[in-house]
Amino acid sequence: MLLFVSFLGAALVVMILSSIAPIPPPLKIVFLIIALILDLIAAATRYYTYLFIPFYKMKNRTLILSDEEPFMLAPSGNAITRRDGSDVYATSFIKIPIYKSATEMNDEEKVEFARLFSRVVSLSKVPFKLTSQMHLINKDEYINKIRDKLNEVEELYQKAVADKVASPTMMERMKGEVTMWHNLLDSISKVQSHALFHYAMVSASGSTDEEAIALATQQAEELAAGIGAILGTSATLMTGEEILLATEADYTIPFSTINEEIRQKTMEEGL
Repeated sequence: MLLFVSFLGAALVVMILSSIAPIPPPLKIVFLIIALILDLIAAATRYYTYLFIPFYKMKNRTLILSDEEPFMLAPSGNAITRRDGSDVYATSFIKIPIYKSATEMNDEEKVEFARLFSRVVSLSKVPFKLTSQMHLINKDEYINKIRDKLNEVEELYQKAVADKVASPTMMERMKGEVTMWHNLLDSISKVQSHALFHYAMVSASGSTDEEAIALATQQAEELAAGIGAILGTSATLMTGEEILLATEADYTIPFSTINEEIRQKTMEEGL
């Protein structure tokens, strides 16, 4: 509302100045065009406020999307909470393992899965959300283990070459092991790995964090039991980093993985 009134007032001031000020007619037309632009901006701020608020909060060329925490992870690690005035909203997440994709199903299996899925959708009277999410796998820890193993076998091989005590057969085997770890490191580093997981989320409100979390987890446990019975899978409540994977961009797209991808593309382009 403050933005709307500000731009509308500025447009009104420009129109008044163009009508009472002793200025040439061409300049009056310019003033009227400016007033019209300010009116359009005022109308835009009235109906598209969410687009203007970040720029309104911009300080020192830093765009602040929000200066409030969007949510907090519950101490128990099985829900996230958010406070809105005197109410607290808690959301719990349910991991739904699906071990077969549609590309691997025949027509009858696809029809049966669609029927089961429709039963899942109508399972609960409480609103819940079903989501499938693709994310990148952070392979840094795995790559570091491979690199450590490679350094270890290379050190043993170089020591055997220097001491000249190993048999030719043993030397050939050690050389082959070094080559194997080299090839594994190269292939793992070059290939970008993805993972697809499915989950449901259900929310509840309460006057305190404990009340909201208890209600949300209770509804989630009941929903997980129903989903597991219908789909014949083990649906469980997500906790800790699993929840962050569904909510935090840094977990969906690991920062280090993206840096490595940019570095590789830069090297390929010769930049």
